[in-house]
Amino acid sequence: MKLIFKVQLLVLSACLLFSCKKNEPIGPPSNHYPADVAVAWMKLQMRLNKTTKNYNNSVSGRSFAYSGITLYESIKPGIPNGQSLVTQLVGFNASSLPLVTNKFYYWPASANAAMALITKDLFANTSPANFNTIDSLEASFNEQFKWYTTPLELQNSISFGTAVADAIYKWSKDDGEDEPYLHIFDLTYIPPAGPGLWIPTPPLFSKCVYPHWGNKRCFVENVVSATQPGPPLAYSKDPTSEFYNMVNELYTKSLSLTHEDSTIAKFWGDIPGNYNVPSHYVNIVNQLIVLNNLDLADAAIAYAKHGIATNDAVISVFATKYIYNLIRPISYIRNEMNHPAWNTVIPTPAHPEYSAAHAVVSSASARVLEDIFGSNYSFTDHTYDALYGPRSYNTFDDYAKEAGHSRFLAGIHYNPSIAIGLIQGRKVGDMVLSALHFSTHKTINK
Repeated sequence: MKLIFKVQLLVLSACLLFSCKKNEPIGPPSNHYPADVAVAWMKLQMRLNKTTKNYNNSVSGRSFAYSGITLYESIKPGIPNGQSLVTQLVGFNASSLPLVTNKFYYWPASANAAMALITKDLFANTSPANFNTIDSLEASFNEQFKWYTTPLELQNSISFGTAVADAIYKWSKDDGEDEPYLHIFDLTYIPPAGPGLWIPTPPLFSKCVYPHWGNKRCFVENVVSATQPGPPLAYSKDPTSEFYNMVNELYTKSLSLTHEDSTIAKFWGDIPGNYNVPSHYVNIVNQLIVLNNLDLADAAIAYAKHGIATNDAVISVFATKYIYNLIRPISYIRNEMNHPAWNTVIPTPAHPEYSAAHAVVSSASARVLEDIFGSNYSFTDHTYDALYGPRSYNTFDDYAKEAGHSRFLAGIHYNPSIAIGLIQGRKVGDMVLSALHFSTHKTINK
């Protein structure tokens, strides 16, 4: 440790002598550090999602997105040619972020402070025990950092990271879903009624969740309007119709599911007690960051890109769902096909059928991961090794397609909804990658 500290001091001295300009931070760039602090905080947020009330898929996706942006902005001044997102994301006021001054900065400490505060803010309704865990992780890293930096540099970094997190959290409160965990159900919303329209589904028959989520502010301009698909198949009860045949395809498959089919459905089902859907996707990013030994700068870029893409994908698909309000398979099969005892592999989520959210979000996720790691990158997902075993994919596109197809196997989405959802999600990913520029810093696939 002492040797590392001496090396860092030499790097700091070199920066002082040769690299520093007025108002530029002094210290080694962000890519000189490992991604440990970033991965640890994302893993903690995954655990918080399991134990914090009302942290469902939409809420969690929003939290990971703001956390990724916070992480990136907290170390951005230390990324070679780093570009702030404040001028690129919708509604982000450039004057709200703090400026670096001519001081020493230790970027892992800045990231640690920023992630600690944004986690407390976004998980404001979590338990006292979880707040203690947040404090403990922050303190543990700060104790480690004392070996590698000076007290003044540590304090400079903590102050900067805290100010970044505070500014981003204030911005988040204007996105149309401040504290969304408090109002999953809009008791004033009355879903449209009529043939082929969504009705509450078993086993809970609850009201639909987040009917206005599709109106929430996106990070990328016009992403919702630009990625909307056309309408689903016209509703019909006629056994010779395309709609009936679409439902019957799902029903027929449900009668002959293999063990592998059920495993796929459950693996991507992320049923209660496991991680939720956004946590599962983030854990794939975690695994890839560790496996590829990404540095802190690359990890921050990856988390920010991925969080923004999956968040905007959720908004896009929820806009679609509440435009068309299409009936779920279980309602049609039980009520129209006269199979009242028929059931799904996993419970049907409480929102309309079209388009398939898993397909949209996984496709947006895959598109971003392709950009970072390459379109022909093969990987294995170990999220549920203990429950279902690992699952391996030749490409990120394969992962997205299996995640989407899992909803057909589970009995909760029609095949056309999945196929269209995969296209919709990829469009979201493309828009994120085209609209946002992080840095000319060399990433693993650049």
